Amino acid sequence: MTWPKVSIIWLNHNSMRIMSLVLQSLESIANLDYPGDKFELIVVDNGSTDGSFERVREFLERRSNLRKKIIRLGKNLGFTGGNNVGFMARDRESKYVLLLNNDAVLLQHGLKTLVEYAENFERLGGLQGVVLKYGTRFIDTAGDFINELLQVHVFGGYREYPWVLRRPFYITYADGCCSLYKVNAILKCVGEKLFIDEFFAYGDDNVLGLMLWNCGFSSISIPEAVAYHARGSTFKKQAVFPTYLNVRNRVALSVITNIRYKYLVLLHVLKSISALIARTRSKNFAKAMIRALIDGLRLGETLKRKRVMIDIYKAPIIIIPLKDMPLFFTAQRVAVKYCEKYIINKISELAVE
Repeated sequence: MTWPKVSIIWLNHNSMRIMSLVLQSLESIANLDYPGDKFELIVVDNGSTDGSFERVREFLERRSNLRKKIIRLGKNLGFTGGNNVGFMARDRESKYVLLLNNDAVLLQHGLKTLVEYAENFERLGGLQGVVLKYGTRFIDTAGDFINELLQVHVFGGYREYPWVLRRPFYITYADGCCSLYKVNAILKCVGEKLFIDEFFAYGDDNVLGLMLWNCGFSSISIPEAVAYHARGSTFKKQAVFPTYLNVRNRVALSVITNIRYKYLVLLHVLKSISALIARTRSKNFAKAMIRALIDGLRLGETLKRKRVMIDIYKAPIIIIPLKDMPLFFTAQRVAVKYCEKYIINKISELAVE
């Protein structure tokens, strides 16, 4: 087959403490089994100050056969802003963009596998393969879903590959750690960027997936393993900030969607942050969570004024009958099991024909 052009967008921010993994991620791109003239690497450094940018640049300068663009930003624009910069810098002939986290390592055949599947689906927006936990045969993500409380469910987490995965199936959205998107779908649904800048990080790839479904483009997961991922390694020492972003962006999403349990979402968020505050017993953490709730409502209203509204029911999501709702206000593991069972029961309906 004639291989289409792909732009690989790869972000970096203060990654010195995981530099061996970062360089392994870059090495996996350099060693891809994909025609060298058909893909480019776009490195976007989000204002690093720890010397990691210099290490990354030095590493790439020694890879003369790798087509690359290196962009250094003056400040951290987050996952959303950094990827948006990378998207705008893409080769205009690229049919696809691949997002790869700097703590994710592609398998040598990974890009070919994703593109081969993508070429068979005309109305495809986003695609992911099975991503394994770094160095193991256990699944990190086999596809991501949202439920009616706007919680994210990463399908297959901690299951041993290949588990129940037999054929491609529809998902709410492709996981941003390693995901392929058709450029024309992005341009039609979002414009000259991938993400809503204001989300910064967390709750960004799920909004993109929902926007694609709203625009008539599907998101699919395929049963082939394509990468390894050390999830959480980049934010491990900044617990408050990612929790703030998760809460804020979930609340904002509740404002801009037609979710039928809008007020239960807010109640569930309050319950969750109350439990977190009780566990940490930190006044600073409590202030951050209260601010996240308020900022989420403000962000949602700001997006509404920009006419960003999403019909969440155009996407395959996890439906929760009202009679089952009390289960989601108990232990988190109960909700996880409920969501996994729901998807397994629906997997034949979600299968791509």
